[in-house]
Amino acid sequence: MAIEITGKYTEPCRISVLCDNESQRTDLGKEWGLSMALELPGDNLWLWDCSASELFLKNASAMNIEVSKAKGLAISHGHWDHTGGMDALMDADFIGPVYAHPDFANKRYTKEDNGSAKEASFNCEYPGTIIVRDNVELDDGLFMITEIPRRDGLFEATKDLFLDQEMTQVDHVHDDAFMLLMTNSGPVVILGCCHSGLANSLYHMRDITGIDSVHAILGGLHLYVADHAEYEETAKVIEEFNPKIVSPGHCTGKDGYKFLKQRLSCTVLPMGSGSVYEF
Repeated sequence: MAIEITGKYTEPCRISVLCDNESQRTDLGKEWGLSMALELPGDNLWLWDCSASELFLKNASAMNIEVSKAKGLAISHGHWDHTGGMDALMDADFIGPVYAHPDFANKRYTKEDNGSAKEASFNCEYPGTIIVRDNVELDDGLFMITEIPRRDGLFEATKDLFLDQEMTQVDHVHDDAFMLLMTNSGPVVILGCCHSGLANSLYHMRDITGIDSVHAILGGLHLYVADHAEYEETAKVIEEFNPKIVSPGHCTGKDGYKFLKQRLSCTVLPMGSGSVYEF
């Protein structure tokens, strides 16, 4: 379904990283997971993922962000490291809706280093889910985009991901989603794990919105198990969409971050718990 972009925010928007694999502040914790808070004009607060545990709530409190006042939570996909804190969020008096693709609650597994299957599913309970089958405008100028087509020959981050414990059915993570925020500085793309691959994600955005350049790209790029060719594909599509700022975090990995820092001519910033971006 095409998205009609009718405007953008004229006042500043703030994006705060509540939890990430790394931390940019000594007083904030870190874990393998991701959670962000989007503070939009008019005191509109949205949450993007809720990390692997209640740690994102502790960090939010230290950052003076009242997550209980959020208008809603959008889930990038159903893996445990993006959903594990949901029960703690509900216990913190959050009553907003949860937006997610219908596959977010599927059983799914990852292959461990020893060859065994480890469950990686969403394991919380919450009845208020609003199903998003393609895209939805969450707030004025804030879109959640999912059901991302995979183009032949382009990278998708599905290595060692399965839908069955026997590890015979590859999990293509069809619930993978990202957010598009129309800021005064320009479009900002906010990623979860980007299992679809960045090229597939950005090309899909262009197809449904007509947007062919962005101001910033933030979040996980899932390059921590990628090879050089996949690093290079990611760098090339970033250059194609010509952002001024790229801030890779979470599953990008240290080697992936280092490659992009050296390879790209735009500003490349580290991401971690406590990172704050204003656009």
